[in-house]
Amino acid sequence: MIRIIIIIAIAFLLALGNQTHGQENVNQEVKVIKPYEPVINDAFKISELPKIVDTNKVIPKFEYDIVTDKHATGFKPKPINPARLVSEPLSKLYYGHLKAGFGLNLSPLADAYIGSKRSEDLNWHVNLHHNSLHGKIKNEESKKVYAGLSNSEANAQINYFTNNSKVLSFNTEYSNKKNYYYGYNPAAIIGNLEAPLLKDSIENQSINFLKVKANWRTNHLDSANVNYNIDLGWQTLSGKNGIGENALKLETNFDYFFENEFIGADLFLNYYSKSGIEDTVNGAIVKFSPWIGAFGKKWRTVVGVSTFYDQANEKYHFYPRVSMHYNIIDYFLIPYLEVDGNYTENSYKDIYRENPFIKQSIGVKPTDTKMNITFGFRGNISSKIAFNAKVNYTKIADQYFFVNDTSIDVPLQNKFNVVYDDLTRMRLLAELSYKTGENLFLTFKANYFKYKLDNETKPWHMPNYRVSLNARYIVQKKIIFDANIFAIGDRYVREFEAGVQSEKSLQGIIDLNLGVEYRLSKVFSAFAYFNNISSVRYYEWNHYPSQHFNVMVGLSYSF
Repeated sequence: MIRIIIIIAIAFLLALGNQTHGQENVNQEVKVIKPYEPVINDAFKISELPKIVDTNKVIPKFEYDIVTDKHATGFKPKPINPARLVSEPLSKLYYGHLKAGFGLNLSPLADAYIGSKRSEDLNWHVNLHHNSLHGKIKNEESKKVYAGLSNSEANAQINYFTNNSKVLSFNTEYSNKKNYYYGYNPAAIIGNLEAPLLKDSIENQSINFLKVKANWRTNHLDSANVNYNIDLGWQTLSGKNGIGENALKLETNFDYFFENEFIGADLFLNYYSKSGIEDTVNGAIVKFSPWIGAFGKKWRTVVGVSTFYDQANEKYHFYPRVSMHYNIIDYFLIPYLEVDGNYTENSYKDIYRENPFIKQSIGVKPTDTKMNITFGFRGNISSKIAFNAKVNYTKIADQYFFVNDTSIDVPLQNKFNVVYDDLTRMRLLAELSYKTGENLFLTFKANYFKYKLDNETKPWHMPNYRVSLNARYIVQKKIIFDANIFAIGDRYVREFEAGVQSEKSLQGIIDLNLGVEYRLSKVFSAFAYFNNISSVRYYEWNHYPSQHFNVMVGLSYSF
């Protein structure tokens, strides 16, 4: 059997050798290399843990005491050096200031100021001022007429500050004002009457005024003290043709704060005597106004009453006093309502300041403001823009109106008398201010008026609107530009034609004024003022044309 297997194997090898011999020689080599990879099957552990089941449970009990023992510890804080705040440097104050200028129409200007520097105990100042005009202007008949005026003033004040928030002040002032009646009605020049054109032929009025006042007040900031203010003053006025007026005034007010409430009262006494003035009686006006108020985080209100007694007329007057303010958005929007009234003595000085062309002997009755209601909104749109808008309703008894005196005593009809009527006035006011740092300042103010009268046909010399725009721009603290524009609406004046009353309209006023100041140094500067740049002739008072374009240049010095 073995033999057979060997023979078959040899035969197979021989056959294989013959087959390869008939083909081409091919050398092929294949190597297979693979690492050994042992495999271990997964093991499965028994998850059950051995446990002892004990039927006898023993709960351990612990008893312990806490022994307190105070351990002494030491801590020594390390001192911290106080922070040093660097304050802003105070601006330098000068003892005095001098200013002088000269303009067209022979118009000099002079100012002098001298006063103390910073002090916690005492300060004082003295101020002198003069301005005048000596030129001519063209009147309604295009004739040149002398239109001079003069204004000289002096005032001095001293303030003494005590250690307990009290201030004692003394003040005195003197003024001399002079003006010429250069206007006249051309229709009144008839017959042998001639219109005066030269300085020496034109009538004038000169007023001297002297005032002395003492003040004693407190400035307590807490609620534990009563704040009060006491004014005691005496003033006298004298003019041509025996005009005289003297007044003794005492004004006091006090207030006291509680936690959220405060009370107060105002007392005013004005005793006056007059000479050479028509329709006046010496007497006194006494005012007493108690009030009470309360305030919260966003609101504030005051309620009271104002009472007046007029000794000359032997009459009492009572008025409400209500004030309510509510801060809707912190100082951004504050609506307010105010209701009050007033009884005002019209002194000769006040009337002359309003209209210097009044009749020398004119006397004006007190003004009785029976009702004064104001509702408005004020606030700040941003840190740069502030606004105020309100509507005001006023009812006045015996409101005075200036009219030309057409009596035989005033043939030129160039002096003003007054007529009276009960007046109801509606007033709309809008104010807007804009400020950017210390370089740009803008203020805009507009008033609109609507009048209702009982007897007179028109509110003589009262405009239906007043608008003003003021601006200041400072360039690198060297050049200062000032601009002022104001406009006054049409006004009506009363006239007579052939003995019949008529009315005439005075055209509205638009006036533009500019000022430039150049600081040559910290103490020396030059300035130029340009007034009525449009050179428009307008009439603030009937028959009295204003000055045309005027320019003034000058210098100022601080020391």
